[in-house]
Amino acid sequence: MKHLIPLLKNELKIPTDEHLVLSVSGGVDSMVLLSILKDGPYPLAVVHFNHLKRDQSLIEKDLVETYCKTHDIPFHYYKIKVKDGNFHHQAHLLRTHYLNEVARIYKTPYILTAHHLDDLFESILIKITRGSNLLGYAGMQVYHDDGHHIYIKPLLYASKEDIIEYAKKFNVPYLEDESNQTDLYLRNRYRHAVVPIMKQENDNLLEQIKQYHLQLSQAFAFIRKQTIKHLNGTCKISIPLFKTLDEALKDDMIAYIIESHDLSPSYEIIMKIKKMLQSNRPNQTYMLSKDYIMTKSYNDAFIEPLSRTNPIKIEVKNGKNRVDNNTIFTFLPKTKANTENFTKLCYNKLAFPLWLRHREDGDMLSYSYGHKKLKKLLIDLKVPTQIRNGLWVLIDNQNTVLWVEDYYINQTLGHENEILFELKRGK
Repeated sequence: MKHLIPLLKNELKIPTDEHLVLSVSGGVDSMVLLSILKDGPYPLAVVHFNHLKRDQSLIEKDLVETYCKTHDIPFHYYKIKVKDGNFHHQAHLLRTHYLNEVARIYKTPYILTAHHLDDLFESILIKITRGSNLLGYAGMQVYHDDGHHIYIKPLLYASKEDIIEYAKKFNVPYLEDESNQTDLYLRNRYRHAVVPIMKQENDNLLEQIKQYHLQLSQAFAFIRKQTIKHLNGTCKISIPLFKTLDEALKDDMIAYIIESHDLSPSYEIIMKIKKMLQSNRPNQTYMLSKDYIMTKSYNDAFIEPLSRTNPIKIEVKNGKNRVDNNTIFTFLPKTKANTENFTKLCYNKLAFPLWLRHREDGDMLSYSYGHKKLKKLLIDLKVPTQIRNGLWVLIDNQNTVLWVEDYYINQTLGHENEILFELKRGK
């Protein structure tokens, strides 16, 4: 345990005037962490949670609170009430919320938990069972910076056995959580049934787990550094570059931009997106969540919000028509005003009123030589999907396409009459 203060001070370079926020349950791991740090150079603040699941919780609260009062350490107490859903996940989110809240009180980013080497081993087994990415298979990390707070597990490479030995040697008070004895939770089933058998096969198993964790973590760090380099400060994948990269880089590049939108990439999702990006189809999408899609548009791939706008169809009237907050469509059947910026449409007969809308499946364009689908025209012109979907289309009352913003005007309608119009998009 002698490494703990040097780890914080020398390796992680935490200034000694920074508060450390500690999550302390009253178990041996967190009480040993608190015991070591109370004699260190850092000011501390302790946070204790009551999950309202066990009668013993109040005894644990009294133990931690009394210890903090004895050593003049600020104590913060929160009750965790999970109404529904996955208890462990929801409780984790609530604990993180309150720990962050306390960190803000003390104007510090540093939050410490007492996870240890046996926890790391169990987490790796769970990740292997459920599936993960390279970093996930490596298990928990000693240091994690989310951009707002820094989460540190200074005991991560200490075994449970060593922690208990320290507690006995220095008379550190603690309570054993009786829920650790039940096989109700997956982690406990591994702890009671799988881990002991594996330890019987190798007396040095935990050290081997540590080496496995470090090797995977280092491999991930190297790959992630290359990923960031190739993305060049963006969250957009260049398809031509992507196709030249090693498979591990391809996978991590996809994972990186998914993670940048606070989404969790599974191996299955990454494989499906990789197949999409390597296909010859220029425009495709993959639904990532109810809010986001991965879009492949010719030479680029990126994540964008899923649009839920209702179809817009606006009747065009004489004069200015407000299409949306930033767009004005001006329609002039006859005028002698300055209209040099207006588009002129000639015709013999039209089915009025005219309508403005976005493109629809089946929109057909008329030419002197025949017909062509609007979709085919935009594909031939390599117009990206996100631009296609925002184009305005002018039609008459019989759904004849008269004009497509920037790309088409119908010149097959005759020359007896004319109308003038202008679309102005705001900035």
